[in-house]
Amino acid sequence: MKYTHIIWDWNGTLLNDVQASLSSVNDMLAERGKEPIDLEFYRECIGVPIKKFYERVFELEKEDYNLIIKQYNEGYMRHLCECSLTDGAEEAVKYFCSKGINQAIVSSSNNAQLIRNVRKYGMDGMFNAVLGSEDYFAGSKIERAAEYLEKSGAEKEKVLVVGDLEHDFELSKELGADCILLTSGHENRTRLFQSGAPLIDDLFELIPLVE
Repeated sequence: MKYTHIIWDWNGTLLNDVQASLSSVNDMLAERGKEPIDLEFYRECIGVPIKKFYERVFELEKEDYNLIIKQYNEGYMRHLCECSLTDGAEEAVKYFCSKGINQAIVSSSNNAQLIRNVRKYGMDGMFNAVLGSEDYFAGSKIERAAEYLEKSGAEKEKVLVVGDLEHDFELSKELGADCILLTSGHENRTRLFQSGAPLIDDLFELIPLVE
């Protein structure tokens, strides 16, 4: 197999949590007497940095941004029980484990929350590293991924990034790695297609594509 290292995104890639995110945003809009947004608009607007999304959905000049982030995460955790792993996620991770591939999750999610959720969904012990953010602001994860690969001694041409955001493609470019993007996650197919990365509709497609 070409790859020795796989960098996984978590939210929307291994965990199918798009509806939980959308529900949390709509709870916040309802509290403010505003109309809900639909999934199409959500997937058109979401991205990194997350503040750009909130600027389109809320009147940030009238809001405490720290409170927005706090309310979102509280709502997200309430709706997390509605989530499951993405189709093919467990099978893909186990397959690459069986091949001796070094696998890591690098996420914009808060690290403590990420570790709890990886455990909650029965995925702990399958990764060489689980690397989340120190805060809840869903910023860039490029530095964490680069530091991890440097410590791992990975050759960039043998690294694959799997995610569901344009930011995951940007991450792969910074690392000099390959990238495959999942269309069932937080960003829509049109935006992902523009990156030029190979697209898959579920993670069952990943194994034959990689092989």
